[in-house]
Amino acid sequence: MIKVSKIEHRGNTQILLQFEYNNEVVKMLKTIEKLQFTKTHKGWYIPYEGKSWKTFLALNLPFEIHTNTSENSEALANINQVNYKPTEITHTGTASPSLKSSDNAGITSENSTDVKLTLALHGDNGERYIHQSKGGREVWYSGGRFVIKISFNDEDVKFLKSIKGWWNQNLKRWIIKGTLDNLLALQSYYDFWDTKSYNKIEDIILTVSKPYAITLYKVPEERNSVMVQVIGHNANLDIIKHLSEREYHKENKRWSIPNDAAVIERLVEMYRKDGAMILNRLPLLGEDYQKMRPSYGDWKRHWLEKTDMDLRDIVEPYLDALSAKRYSLRTFDAYIGPFIRFVKHIGINKIHQINSTDIRSYMANLGSEKVSDTYLNTAINSIKFYYQQVVFNKDLVIEEIKRPKKAKPLPVILSTSEIDRILRSTENLKHATLLYTLYSSGIRLNEILSLRVEDLWWDRDQVMIKSGKGKKDRIVPFSGVLKRLMTAYFDEYKPIYWVFEGQDRKYQYSEKSVQNVVKRAALSAKINKKVTPHTIRHCYATHLLDGGTDIRYIQELLGHANITTTLIYTHVTNHSINKIQSPLDRLMSKDLDSGFLGINTKKSES
Repeated sequence: MIKVSKIEHRGNTQILLQFEYNNEVVKMLKTIEKLQFTKTHKGWYIPYEGKSWKTFLALNLPFEIHTNTSENSEALANINQVNYKPTEITHTGTASPSLKSSDNAGITSENSTDVKLTLALHGDNGERYIHQSKGGREVWYSGGRFVIKISFNDEDVKFLKSIKGWWNQNLKRWIIKGTLDNLLALQSYYDFWDTKSYNKIEDIILTVSKPYAITLYKVPEERNSVMVQVIGHNANLDIIKHLSEREYHKENKRWSIPNDAAVIERLVEMYRKDGAMILNRLPLLGEDYQKMRPSYGDWKRHWLEKTDMDLRDIVEPYLDALSAKRYSLRTFDAYIGPFIRFVKHIGINKIHQINSTDIRSYMANLGSEKVSDTYLNTAINSIKFYYQQVVFNKDLVIEEIKRPKKAKPLPVILSTSEIDRILRSTENLKHATLLYTLYSSGIRLNEILSLRVEDLWWDRDQVMIKSGKGKKDRIVPFSGVLKRLMTAYFDEYKPIYWVFEGQDRKYQYSEKSVQNVVKRAALSAKINKKVTPHTIRHCYATHLLDGGTDIRYIQELLGHANITTTLIYTHVTNHSINKIQSPLDRLMSKDLDSGFLGINTKKSES
C-alpha cells in the first residue's frame, strides 16, 4: 500500500509516495518521468501536476491519501479530478485512471456502520469492495487491506496480532495487510468466505502484488534484438508466441524479438489491448542522456557567486580561460581557490606588476603555513596558468620557482584473498556488479560512471573506455566472470544508456554512491585498511604484475601516459620479491632444516 501525501520540497509542491520497499513497485514507479527519491522525507516524490499524477494512476497500484487537513485533502482530490468529501482520516484508493468519485470516497465517517475502503478491484460484477459477515464478525477486503469488526475477545485479539494486525481507533476496526498469507490465515481461523469469494480476493491480491506487465530492454550480447519479459498474474504468453520472429531464452526467462520498430510497435499494441502495463527500457532517439555534472557555465556562475565583488574582474577571465582550454571541473576546483588566495595576498592593484621574487616570497610565506606539498604545487600551477594563459606575461619566469619535492607513497594494496572477501561481501546485484567491474578492468571512478551500454563489446570480450583521463580512449579486457554477472544484472536492472544508472535513469550513478558501495563492502569483509575505488585499481595493476604481465601492457590497460607512473607497482609486487632469499635464511638454511635457530632457547637453570 502506497501512502500518498502533499509536501513542500525543494521550493515546490510535490506528491510524496511512501511504502515498504518492494522492488517490483519501484520498477513500476520509475516509469514516471520525473520521479525522484528524497532522503529527507524517506520516500519517492513526483511533481504536483496532473500529468505525473495521471501516470501514477495508470500504474494501477493500491494507494491511500494521508492528510490531516481538509485543505490538503481537497487539493489532492482535485489533482485526481475526484470530488470526494474530505475528512480528517485516511483515504484509500487505487491508482486507476478511471476512478469515479465513489471509488475514492474513503471511510465515510468514524461511526459508519458500512465501512467502505474503496479499491478498484478486478471483479467481473463491478464490485468495488468485498464484504462478508459470519458469526457476529464482519470483514471487508478493499484498498489492499482486510478490515475486521469483532466484539472484544482475547483469543481473537491474540490471533489478529499474530498476523500483524493493528487496531484503528477512529474506525473501531482491526486492519490487516492484504497478503496471500493473511488471506489463508483468516480463512483458516474464521472460515469467512465461500470458494468463489476466496478465489476472487486471491485473484485481486495477486493482480496487485504481481501486476501483469511486459518490459522491453536491450542487453549487450544481443545487439540486433530487443529483450521482452512477460510477467505477472494471468500474464498472456500467447501474444508473443504468435510472433514468428520471437525466440525464448529459458535460462534467462526472457524472449527476444528483432530490433525492428514495426515489430515492437505491433507487440506493444497487442499487449496494451490485453491490459498489460508496458515498461519501455529502450533508449529513446533524441533523448539527452547526460553525465551527472554541471556545465562549464554552471560552474563559472557557482564560483563567481562565491567570489568577492572586487575580485570578479580578475577571476572571471581566469574562469573563461579554464573553460576555453576545456580543463576538467576538478581542475576548476583545484586552481581557483589557491589563485584567489594569491590575489588577496598580493592585492588587486599589484597583480599585474609583480615579478618572480614576489611570487617566491608568497610561496615561502604559504609554505610556512600548515598546507600540504600537493597544495603548494597546485598553487604554483594556478599562478602560472594566470600569467601564461590569461594575461600572457612572457617576462615572468615562473619555472625558476622551486617546488616542494613530491612525496612518493606506495599505494595501499590488498591481497587476492582480501579482494575475494570484498567481492563476496554483498548480496546486492548492482553493488556486486560495480565491484566486479572495478577489479576486472582496473578502471577509474569517473570511467566506470561514464560506461555506456554500447561500450560493452560482448563478441570481442572487450570494454571500451571512452574519454578517460587526458580525454584518451582505450580498451580493456571483458572478463568472462564479469560477463556472466552482467547478464544477470541487465535482466534485473535493465539499464537504458548508462551501464550504472542514477535514480531517474537519465543520469549516471553518482560518485558518492560508488564510494559508499566500496566502503561498505570493505567493512563487511572486515578489511581494516582504507579502501576506495582507486585502491581496487591499484590491486588490479599489482595482481597483474604478480601474475607476470609485462609492465608495458599494464601501462596500456591503466591508461597511463608515462611508464614511470606504472612503475610504482614494481615496488609493491611480490613477483620478484618472493624470489629473493633473505641472507639470514641463507645463513641459517641448515639450522632451519634441523629445526635449530642458532640460539639456545632453553631456560637457564637457577
